[in-house]
Amino acid sequence: MTKLKLAMLEAETVGELAAIIIDYTHEEMMLVFDELEWEQQARIKDIWKSI
Repeated sequence: MTKLKLAMLEAETVGELAAIIIDYTHEEMMLVFDELEWEQQARIKDIWKSI
């Protein structure tokens, strides 16, 4: 899960986040997302909102 966490934290665009979805299940992504600090979660949410 460390690889997934790093990929999520390094993502800067919706396309990069979407590419991660191909390699991991929704459940895996949510488990890692829940472990992130709230600031990290907010950053990822902001990226998704840019669609």
